[in-house]
Amino acid sequence: MDKDVEAGQQVVDTCGALGADARLVEVDLRDSDALSCALARVKREQPPVDVLIVNAGYDPRFTRLEMSEQQWNDLFQLNVTHYFVTCRELLPAMIANGGGSIIMTASHTVWLGKPDLIAYNSSKAAIVGFMRGLAEAVGRHRIRVNAVAPGSVLSPRVAAFGKGPAHFQTVLDGRRSLDPSEIAGGILFLSSNLASGVSGQTLTIDAGLACGNPVGTLPELAELMPKRAGS
Repeated sequence: MDKDVEAGQQVVDTCGALGADARLVEVDLRDSDALSCALARVKREQPPVDVLIVNAGYDPRFTRLEMSEQQWNDLFQLNVTHYFVTCRELLPAMIANGGGSIIMTASHTVWLGKPDLIAYNSSKAAIVGFMRGLAEAVGRHRIRVNAVAPGSVLSPRVAAFGKGPAHFQTVLDGRRSLDPSEIAGGILFLSSNLASGVSGQTLTIDAGLACGNPVGTLPELAELMPKRAGS
């Protein structure tokens, strides 16, 4: 589900090339009514969800509390409310189907408390609280609810802003950023039966930055990407 049809279609095409059946639903997650309608379509056309990943978010910078109330509310609408709406709409079918896994995206800034990200930190802390409460509420239905808390990720969006490896090397003071594939590894673990006993937990994936024990320096991205057979 994405409002960016072009980028979403690229994901669909990639999945198709790997032999998977993927479909794109266009929706602006900030519009709760539109999101509910899109989810109703998913429920009509698709089998019950086994693994639900709620991930979208944004991280604008503000000096201290120099933001409007509307900016604060808009950020929570995107970063938190769509998580609630999506879970509310899809949980009944997951329960009826006998279980599943829900994975939410928080952030390591919940523990770092960066001063220019107060609103963002607050929204991500809300996700951790939401995740823990929901895990307690639906565990009896064999539904596991967890979160991943990524660190600084050199994502396509960051690259589009012209912030490449050199930028991250400066910002992180020699501590390395992460490739998106490293976050995907944690999500795959929480999605799988390998994590059958894990619920109500937040998996921080930030190369040790939040705990004050950062691992290594920024490697070349090619070294981070999984190696394919024959490559």
